Amino acid sequence: MKHLAALALMLILIHAAARGEEADAAGPEEVLDAPGGRSIAILLPGAPRTAVEVREGYARIRLEGWIRLPGTPSVPTAPAPVPAPAPAPGAPACALCGSVSATLASGEIRYGAGARVVLLGSVEVLEPAWRQLKEGFERETADLEARILSLQDQEKKALASSDNLTQATRNLDRTRSSLRKAQGERREIRERYAKHADDLFLAHHAAEVAADAAGSYSFSSLPPGKYYLLATLTTGEGVRRWYLPVEIGPQGGARMDLRPDAKGPDPYFGAK
Repeated sequence: MKHLAALALMLILIHAAARGEEADAAGPEEVLDAPGGRSIAILLPGAPRTAVEVREGYARIRLEGWIRLPGTPSVPTAPAPVPAPAPAPGAPACALCGSVSATLASGEIRYGAGARVVLLGSVEVLEPAWRQLKEGFERETADLEARILSLQDQEKKALASSDNLTQATRNLDRTRSSLRKAQGERREIRERYAKHADDLFLAHHAAEVAADAAGSYSFSSLPPGKYYLLATLTTGEGVRRWYLPVEIGPQGGARMDLRPDAKGPDPYFGAK
C-alpha cells in the first residue's frame, strides 16, 4: 500500500508540474536542497506548493508563505499536541510514545512537526563507543579552543598594538589570518567527528519515525530492552537535538516527551 501511495503521489506531482498547478501538502513533507540532498525545511499539512519540475524521483517545488521578522510579537502557529487516543480494551499500548517541542527565543513554543526520532539499540556497545568519540573530540579541541579565544582577544586589540598605523594593520591582518586558520581546523575536526557519530548511530539504528503535525510520535512495537533515543528538530533558530536513554518494558507503554528542559548531551559535539 505504501508503494502504491508513493506512486500515486508521484503521478500527481508529475501532472501538476506539467500544468504548473498548486497543491497542498497532505502531511509533513521534507524539503531538500537538491535531489537526495540535505534537509532544509519541513512543509506542514496544508502548505501550498507548486510543482515545477519532476526528475530522478524528486519534485522541485515553489512555495509561497510568510515568516515572522525578529522582534515581532509571538503568535502561536501550531495547535497543542493532542493526546493519543486510549487503546481499545485488550489492545497493546504503543511501545514508546511522546511529543517533541522547543521554546524559541521569542518565548513561542514550536511543536516538532516532522521531527526525526530514532531509536538506537545495543547500548552496551553504543555507550563505550560514544564516550570514546566524545573524549577524542575533547582532546583534539581543548588547546584549539583556547587558541581561538586568545586570537579573538588579540584581534580586538590589534589596531592599538602599535602607534604605527601600518604596523598595527599588519598585526590585525596577521591575527585574522591565524584566527581563520584555527577556525578552519575546528570546523574540520567537528565535521570529522560528526561523520564518525553518524556512522556509529547508523550502525546501532533500531527504528525511526517522524513526528506528526502536532509534534507527536509513536513506535507501535519494539522488543523490550534499553535504547537511546536520538531526536532532531529544525526550527528557524537552528537545530535542536536530544540524546537520551529510554527503557521499554515487556508490556511497552513507555513515554518520552522531548522538551527544552529534557535535552541530553548534543550528539554532534556542540557544532556552532
